[in-house]
Amino acid sequence: MLRIRFLPIVAALALAVSGCSDANVSDGGGGGGDSTGGVKVVRTKYGIPHVTADDFYGLGLGYGYAYSQDNYCVLMKEVVRATGRSALLLGDDGDLSEDFVYRFYNTDEYIETEFIPSAPPELQDLVAGYAEGMNRYLADTGSGALAEGPEGCRDAAWVREVTPNDLAKVYRKLILRGSTGPLAPAMIAATPPAQSTAKAPHRAPQSFAFAPTDLGLPPPTEMGSNAYGIGSDASQTGYGILLGNPHFPWEGAERFYIVHLTIPGVYDVMGASLHGVPVINIGFNENVAWSHTVSTARRFGFFELQILEDDPMRYRYDGEIREIQAHPVSAEITLEDGTVETRTETIYMSHFGPIVDIGSINEIVGGWPTAFGTVLAAADANLYNTQALPQWLELGKAQNTAELKSALGLLGVPWVNTIAADRAGTALYADIGAVPHMTSEKIERCSDTPLTSLLTSQGFPSLDGSRSECEWGNDPNTRDGIFGVNNLPSLETTTYVANSNDSYWLSNPNQLLEGFSPVIGRERVQQSFRTRQAFVQLEDRMAGTDGLGAPGFTVGHVQELLYGNRNIGGELILSDVLAICSGVDDWSAYTENPAEAAEACSVLSAWDGRFDTTSVGPHVWQEFWGEVTGTANLWAVPFDADDSVHTPRELNTGDGAVVEAVKASLGAAADELVRRGLPMSRPWGQVQYRTDGDQRIPIHGGSGASMFSVISSRYVDDQGLGNIRAGNSYIHTVTWTESECPDAFAVLTYSQSTDPASPHYADMTRVYSAEQWIDMPYCPDDIEADKISEITLEP
Repeated sequence: MLRIRFLPIVAALALAVSGCSDANVSDGGGGGGDSTGGVKVVRTKYGIPHVTADDFYGLGLGYGYAYSQDNYCVLMKEVVRATGRSALLLGDDGDLSEDFVYRFYNTDEYIETEFIPSAPPELQDLVAGYAEGMNRYLADTGSGALAEGPEGCRDAAWVREVTPNDLAKVYRKLILRGSTGPLAPAMIAATPPAQSTAKAPHRAPQSFAFAPTDLGLPPPTEMGSNAYGIGSDASQTGYGILLGNPHFPWEGAERFYIVHLTIPGVYDVMGASLHGVPVINIGFNENVAWSHTVSTARRFGFFELQILEDDPMRYRYDGEIREIQAHPVSAEITLEDGTVETRTETIYMSHFGPIVDIGSINEIVGGWPTAFGTVLAAADANLYNTQALPQWLELGKAQNTAELKSALGLLGVPWVNTIAADRAGTALYADIGAVPHMTSEKIERCSDTPLTSLLTSQGFPSLDGSRSECEWGNDPNTRDGIFGVNNLPSLETTTYVANSNDSYWLSNPNQLLEGFSPVIGRERVQQSFRTRQAFVQLEDRMAGTDGLGAPGFTVGHVQELLYGNRNIGGELILSDVLAICSGVDDWSAYTENPAEAAEACSVLSAWDGRFDTTSVGPHVWQEFWGEVTGTANLWAVPFDADDSVHTPRELNTGDGAVVEAVKASLGAAADELVRRGLPMSRPWGQVQYRTDGDQRIPIHGGSGASMFSVISSRYVDDQGLGNIRAGNSYIHTVTWTESECPDAFAVLTYSQSTDPASPHYADMTRVYSAEQWIDMPYCPDDIEADKISEITLEP
């Protein structure tokens, strides 16, 4: 039965605004319509600010002030990091390696002469206004009245006024999140040998394996996303429909914040932005909606340099000799006794980029020299990407998917796919952004040394740095070293598109995208279980076989696909697992807790197959699934690229070793849960939760290893999965009707404010827990009806 969950009207909590007696802040009057001179900030239920101004400076002023009321300390801490002062000011939360790197790259000279001037004047005004909004909030509130709690900064030594330069450094740090940022430790670890490399042993080539997480990139089961774009041919109404479901951290500056930004007649966009970003990252307007998912495209690559044996600071390039340049960088650190010490490291630069030592992955690929007498340099497609914020500003102005795709031509998107739908019923998938220009032919021709071949085989395309023919290529009218739009994958359709962090290849099983560079992603390869779940749900809905009514989509259906909390692992093999369970009379050979293992089987036999808060069995299944999926020969039907949504499948019960592995995995799951003090029959909402003071809020969803609705949680002693690291964050479902107002619903799983004293610290978390949605007030009459407070800021 279709469950369309709309939030019931609740009593509104008035927003307490510190410092409203200040001459620059006054109680407002009227609704959420046109600006009347001042900057109007109307709050609707759950603390959602609607900022209306006459120009972009005023818009930034209102947004910066409203955001600061909820999360000032979060962004200030990110300013500390982006300016390279974390080890000095943040204690155990500091990262000295990052400090060195951001002091090197985020110089005032670069920010003032390159990064900021490259932005259009309206965006420069927006950022300047945002900084002023933050500073005005600090002046009104005072350091001694700032938020407390784990993310607070009351009376912190690092609280100060910010400048547009500070914010620009935060944005550049965010742009480098998928490339230079994770490589910071490898840059600092790179140290030339004290003596010539002639005496270094050149070991034989070896094969090895490593994952993106080994380079500091987040695992796709934690930081990823889902998105559906539904076109007119798949929509019951003929209007487009969008589900945006990013899986992002629940702590820190990579969270989202809901806001509505309006300059009448110029810019009117609602949605969410990452903390401190003055434009909407994922959002909607009157005619189009979009979301993002983390892309498989590599945003950096390695070049292997042939260094001289008698001088490791020089390398060969086209028969010539080039110098590696040394750049000393200093940063301060506060020691345990409170004293401050200045430390200096050297970042070494080739013409490709910094020298890196990735020896923490494997000694064969690390070192200076490596096992092959060479050294690695990293090149970053985003290093001089100054178009990210202009990119998102233009996305918000687009009025249909064609205009949105055209806006993507700025190539400012740093590390995500874009999925969109519009009022007319067109759906769009695009992995259009900053991607290194490495064609398949170039990778084959230039990954021809033992080391470049090894790295390329592990998904990190690496090229011979001794030949100019191996430099990244160029496309017409495109920044140097990156692919142009025509060489990047996209799909416009009136059926549907989807992405769950696998590559562009399977954006629609009936319209495969093929023939692109492997640096963007892989084709005809096994998909993640989450990707398969996404398309199984789409296929079931289009066939009308999911129990939700007639075929095709409404906005309620996409809401159900998220909150349905289906688990593809259970759908694939639960019946076979239960059959194996029933054949075990004595579990003592497989577990230290045979009674609990038998109970685990009993619990799974009654499990509803969902990860709802009331479901009994998800914690048993999640532990079991984590154990059993590493089993060799697990599947009876192997992967078939021509049936990628449905393969591999069927538990290989004809293989005795697989059957034994299932029993052992069930035993191991029971042992882990006993060790954690968790009964087998405990409902999921009592196992996985978020705390609000002394209250526990049940949280539905589960591990991205086999769930579409992702919550990545960790154990807190014997108290269950109370440490939620990442997962479902800002979720919106958007469609249209005959009205000019978009029909949009959303929720922010962790709520708007990080201040435990705020009424908006956990109110939306309870909405999410109850599997409900907030009807997003976009048009003026709806804003007025939902209003809980209003202030006016004088520019």
